[in-house]
Amino acid sequence: MNLPSSSRRAGFTLSELMIGVSLSLIVMTAVLASYVFVARTYARTVAFGSANQPTLEAQGRRTLAYFAQDVQLSSALGNPTASSVTLTVPGSLGGTKEVSYYFNGTASPVTVNGYAVPAMSLARIDVTTGAGLTLHSTLLTCVFSYYDSTNNPYTTYVSHLPGIKQMSVAFTAQSGTATNGTLTRIYKIASPRLALRNKALLP
Repeated sequence: MNLPSSSRRAGFTLSELMIGVSLSLIVMTAVLASYVFVARTYARTVAFGSANQPTLEAQGRRTLAYFAQDVQLSSALGNPTASSVTLTVPGSLGGTKEVSYYFNGTASPVTVNGYAVPAMSLARIDVTTGAGLTLHSTLLTCVFSYYDSTNNPYTTYVSHLPGIKQMSVAFTAQSGTATNGTLTRIYKIASPRLALRNKALLP
């Protein structure tokens, strides 16, 4: 017996509901994945590019600029190691002064010439006043290398101190954390071999 059309109820079948729910889940998953990707990209670029957290590239450029200027103006160097060196450079009021480059590769701050160098950071320190500047704060490695006037590298430094005529620095850096998905790629940069133009070449 057929029921009158007025007594029938309009609605969705179970199959139609399941298909609709499945399509909705697929769309929501795609939207959520896009949101997560955009958020991580923002954290790696804009967040790390803020005034409180300079980008790795900016820190790298600043480090190389200071280092190149000091090396090329330096008339002497002392205490050379793979992680630190002291350069004698012109003073702002005449005469000379000593500045130290020190890489703290430990997990805790280290005080050098009166300046607290943060963990995993490279600092430039005025030996006389103790004033310092942290050039790079997110380093993984930092290595100073030394060469003679004919580009031969030194593996021991102090015994060859009079013959050192060129220097370079190379470092790797990384920002963010793996736990929240903001870990950046490892950033690598190195200076060319820079001549100590004002340093007398001794035998």
